[in-house]
Amino acid sequence: MIHEKRREELGKMIMDVAKYLATVGLIGSFLTNSLTVGTGLIIAIVVLLLTVMGFYTIPPKKGDVQ
Repeated sequence: MIHEKRREELGKMIMDVAKYLATVGLIGSFLTNSLTVGTGLIIAIVVLLLTVMGFYTIPPKKGDVQ
């Protein structure tokens, strides 16, 4: 694949965004006592979607393809 390295870096960046959103969104809201069920659910769904998107963006290794 011609853009394999770029795709891998993009996937890592998306995973980092999900990680930072979970940290800042959930923990920050919890510490400021502004975490509601709706807010927590929305943040969790966005983190899950970003994680799945990052997972499928990162290309499989050459030997991992089945």
